Amino acid sequence: MDINGCKFVPLKKRTGVKFTKILFSISFVSVIGSGYVIWNQFSLRPVPLESVFPGKVWSKTIPQLPKLDGVGEPRAENCGKCHTEIYKEWQSSTHAHALSDLQFQAELSKPGQPEWICLNCHIPVQNQRETRIEALNHGDFNRPIEAINPGFDLIMKNEAVTCATCHVRVDEVGKAYVLGGNGKTSPPHPVRIDQQKLRTRCLDCHNETYNLSSSLVCYFKTGDEMKEAQPHFPGKDCVSCHLPDVKRSFVDGVLKKPIRNSHKHAFIGGGVPKEFSLYEKQIPGGYKPGVILNGWEQSKSEEIKITYQNANAGHYVPSGDPERFLRLELVFLDEAQREIEKKVSLIGQTWKWNPEAELVSENRLRPKETRIWKEKIPSNQVTKIIFRIYHVKLKETTSAYMSSSVKHADPFIQTKISSLKENYPHSSIILESTFDLKSKRASETSLQELFKRNEKRRGE
Repeated sequence: MDINGCKFVPLKKRTGVKFTKILFSISFVSVIGSGYVIWNQFSLRPVPLESVFPGKVWSKTIPQLPKLDGVGEPRAENCGKCHTEIYKEWQSSTHAHALSDLQFQAELSKPGQPEWICLNCHIPVQNQRETRIEALNHGDFNRPIEAINPGFDLIMKNEAVTCATCHVRVDEVGKAYVLGGNGKTSPPHPVRIDQQKLRTRCLDCHNETYNLSSSLVCYFKTGDEMKEAQPHFPGKDCVSCHLPDVKRSFVDGVLKKPIRNSHKHAFIGGGVPKEFSLYEKQIPGGYKPGVILNGWEQSKSEEIKITYQNANAGHYVPSGDPERFLRLELVFLDEAQREIEKKVSLIGQTWKWNPEAELVSENRLRPKETRIWKEKIPSNQVTKIIFRIYHVKLKETTSAYMSSSVKHADPFIQTKISSLKENYPHSSIILESTFDLKSKRASETSLQELFKRNEKRRGE
């Protein structure tokens, strides 16, 4: 795919899940339909995915999608021919960059990684996969039994979490249709309206927690956290915040369709995009911080007190990737704006990864939770104090390890990861407030200014 100049790893080099190879002297190739599997009559024992991972949506891809009447191949680029504004928003989204994401590519390149499982969320439609996997040899997730997929679509694969992931399905007679949420139109393609199915689709990936081995852990409990938040956010769901409402025509203006309730499709998350060039898309896409500053207070004992709150997020902050955290800073400055002292506080999870992955502790902010940070003012020379919150996606130790140890990725990816800080945003400043000790007044840096600065923070 070529979206905003992005280039992606060739499938044959890096997304290929390894074929099950049986090292016995007597073996033969069995042709199955238009595909094949490596077969051995003595040791191959297929166990269906449903038996190994019962009820787990992520264990299988969305079944192969045929051409859609009035559209053609169910690619995002074809959807974009009519849904032009929605398509442009999606191009800037985390979903569109779910495969090209350098952190994901680094994880994918680790030896022994069951890539097919990871790819089930990052390229989840069967059309996007070079092979089909319906069973595991002896039920071992590291030994997938694969068959060539004759319907593989390289263009669609490079679209990552594409429109069809949520919006295209197959009916009872094998015809593709669009799953819609509004209706009352006459589109050129078949459509079925099911708002509930669309609004809960997010949880198929974003509320799955599993531990497949001592080193492979997926920890996404955002859906459970959202249930906990319901008393504070009644009737709200993922769509309410991450696909904000907007009044517009669903399609290009030249088609002269009515203005209706729609949703932005930039799928804005925590404000740390996959590429520096995407910072300019965050605020127009609907980003606003979950955490807000409620106020400053200076006591007579020369103590400063900052009150902050998870006011806007209907889940814990941070959520999702267990290595994400918030870095809170208090910077004490003198009259000449020189730093006298800096205090740091971290909010997130602590994991032990060896010899087995284990959640040790966490202090994440619950929905609507308020906290107070108190610090002694270190000197009578302090005239200003800056309070900042960084949303950190990739910590220093992980970044350094990735940059130095990725040897199995495609050369193009290796080159980019070797200069990871220049190519991949590690964190974003999402809040900054300055308190003047003389005037007792605080001034807050605008979100627009913060994201302009974030875009320039290459190398940090």
